[in-house]
Amino acid sequence: MIKVRNLVKYYGPTKVLDGISLDVEKGERIVLCGPSGSGKSTLVRCINGLEQRSAGDIEIAGHVLKADCSNVLDLGGDVGMVFQQFNLFPHMNVLDNLTLAMRRVRRAPRSEAEAQAMAMLERMQLGARAKAYPRELSGGQQQRVAIARALCMKPKVMLFDEPTSALDPEMVQEVLDVMTALSREGLTMIVVTHEMGFARNVADRIVFMDGGVILEEAAPDAFFDHPQHNRTREFLRQIGPRTH
Repeated sequence: MIKVRNLVKYYGPTKVLDGISLDVEKGERIVLCGPSGSGKSTLVRCINGLEQRSAGDIEIAGHVLKADCSNVLDLGGDVGMVFQQFNLFPHMNVLDNLTLAMRRVRRAPRSEAEAQAMAMLERMQLGARAKAYPRELSGGQQQRVAIARALCMKPKVMLFDEPTSALDPEMVQEVLDVMTALSREGLTMIVVTHEMGFARNVADRIVFMDGGVILEEAAPDAFFDHPQHNRTREFLRQIGPRTH
């Protein structure tokens, strides 16, 4: 579903991704973790065509993405993205936030788009908030709306870039619960997160990055219980009890 080969990304003279290669199979759930500044978010943004790359090849959901991202619109709704900030349109209510892309990209009739959006909001336990505006919602509710908006496009791949990092602690679990439920449905997912308990319980594979490179890849039990790289062991010592 995703194939990355020798991906290099510079910001000016600084190399932030240094020859990344990664394969993600259909239905696989990958967690990207590592210290801040390791290149995790940049990798996800390159995969989704939000950042031009300096070198390397990317194929996602059957689309070969050009290095300058000039064909990013070809991805259509096949790739969903959920960000740290919720990125909802503040002047639109929740229902309109969900239906806009379905009507503009998928060309769905308004009635069909609204029916699908309401079904998704009910699934997220937000049906009663369809006419609310983002400013009237809690952070956790806004993030669930953002997830619902992406899912309405019926994507083949979902990318999550630290989706709980902007939330108050008591709101984190409600978003993680939604993501855990999604993980059981066979959706291909890459999740950048520091929530190591979620990583251990949900991921098929954990990819550890530092300094713009992948240092270690392993199944969760092997990653947490028998890390192979010294930098991985140091990272896990620092986060301690968050792995359970």
